[in-house]
Amino acid sequence: MFHEHKETELLERILHLTGEVLHELRLIRHELKPSTNITAFSIKEISMFPIAPGFSPIYTATPVPAGTFPAPGNVPVWTSSDTTNAPVTADATGLVGTVAIPATAVVGTSFTLTVTYTNADGVVATGTLAQTIVAAPPSDITSFTIAQTA
Repeated sequence: MFHEHKETELLERILHLTGEVLHELRLIRHELKPSTNITAFSIKEISMFPIAPGFSPIYTATPVPAGTFPAPGNVPVWTSSDTTNAPVTADATGLVGTVAIPATAVVGTSFTLTVTYTNADGVVATGTLAQTIVAAPPSDITSFTIAQTA
């Protein structure tokens, strides 16, 4: 009976210490591998199209922090504050948005692009970029290139 009591105490002590070690290991793991949630987006224009009537500038949304990415099947959503003068559509990844500025868009109109993403744990990340529609640059023909074709 005496030995059984000592063995039980010893096993309880081992279990307690094992729990403390596991807790410390979890803390270390958390420090070494922090949350992989997307916290924001950096939006930049990636095309050389002017933000002008009749053009369709293209933008990319880069997840922040670096090295994070949307989960498969869960894509970011693009919105525009002006769906008439600056409607936006996204590609299948949700990381590239195209604004199709109609020829009738009013020069000087401002709009804001927003990218929103809900992480697996429910935390929402966003990114915004303010833009203004400008007059289209002149596209006068200044010369021709002549090449033999036959």
